[in-house]
Amino acid sequence: GEAVEAGRILVGRYDRVVADCLAEASWNFAMETIKADADTGVTPEFGFAKVFAKPSDWVRTIGISEDEYLNFPLLQYYDDVNFWSTDNSPIYIRYVSNDTGLGRDLTRWPAPFTRFVELELAVRACLRITQNGSLKESLEKERDRARKQAKSIDSLDEPQPKFPPPGSWTLSRGGRSNGRDRGSRSRLIG
Repeated sequence: GEAVEAGRILVGRYDRVVADCLAEASWNFAMETIKADADTGVTPEFGFAKVFAKPSDWVRTIGISEDEYLNFPLLQYYDDVNFWSTDNSPIYIRYVSNDTGLGRDLTRWPAPFTRFVELELAVRACLRITQNGSLKESLEKERDRARKQAKSIDSLDEPQPKFPPPGSWTLSRGGRSNGRDRGSRSRLIG
């Protein structure tokens, strides 16, 4: 916030740097999960019958599901610039958010992500402030290490263990309700 050239350069680049860093990965601290109902004001001319507007804080889609527990991923959908399209409604969406209460809340940032943002900002402002190309190269290497470390540490916050969703064979044998085998008990085939 100082009235010096370097301060103006850093302030001018800050918002774009944070937005780009949030778009780099599926950051757990910036994750939002919502239930979305179809937009009744939009009728597609072809393809899927229902359209869902993306929230204003959307950065990147992590997953779309048919159920509120995100157990059954929705595989049949379009992910367009400002909306999702599918035949299901409602849908459950997990995404990276740049809302001030999530991704842009500095108090939620883990230290490795903060360091990654600091170094990205330094890289983008370095030549303008210092005119030193070798310093920029050094900062880029350090930023790349910081990005890798931030992603690695953030991935440890994901729920463990992660199991793949049930496949079509499993679902055909057990259904979605309780996983019981509904096949014949008197023969070896279903």
